[in-house]
Amino acid sequence: MRARRWKASSRPLPFPAELRGEFAITEGAVSAAERLLPGFRGPEGDHEGIVFLLGRELGSLTLLTTALAPDADHGPGHVICQPDAVAAAQRAGRKLGLALLAQLHSHPDDRIEHSEGDDDLVLMPFEGMLSIVAPWYGRVGLRPLAGLGVHQFQDGRWVLADPAGVAERLRLLPAEIDLR
Repeated sequence: MRARRWKASSRPLPFPAELRGEFAITEGAVSAAERLLPGFRGPEGDHEGIVFLLGRELGSLTLLTTALAPDADHGPGHVICQPDAVAAAQRAGRKLGLALLAQLHSHPDDRIEHSEGDDDLVLMPFEGMLSIVAPWYGRVGLRPLAGLGVHQFQDGRWVLADPAGVAERLRLLPAEIDLR
């Protein structure tokens, strides 16, 4: 990721796009991301933050199990990971038998679309990868997941997924079920 200031994109978004594949994220990963994102702060206050989501691809299901906060340059209007920080995150995941499968970053306001430049800031996008945007520096939580900006790398470009499709294809796996 390269340094830049965020601003609203003037390019037309291919919206709504259908989310391709099936995704499940553990409640533990979501709770961890909700704790980690607001930790990106400085003396002047809140900063944009980033969390990588680690997991496994299991056939047509992408299982996201773990949130990892990488080393990043961050400020009120930017968050950037250098290639060595991404490599360190990948190594940490491999030690656990997990891969870096998605990223989640925050914006300072209510925008959940990729900012101009966000499409180019993901260092190693791959077909089907998710890039998720949380509003308000992530301070309002991440649930419901369909309220986030879920972008997917499809056919060589990032598209913003339809919230209805996100609600159907990105499931939150509960930490517990009590049927008493």
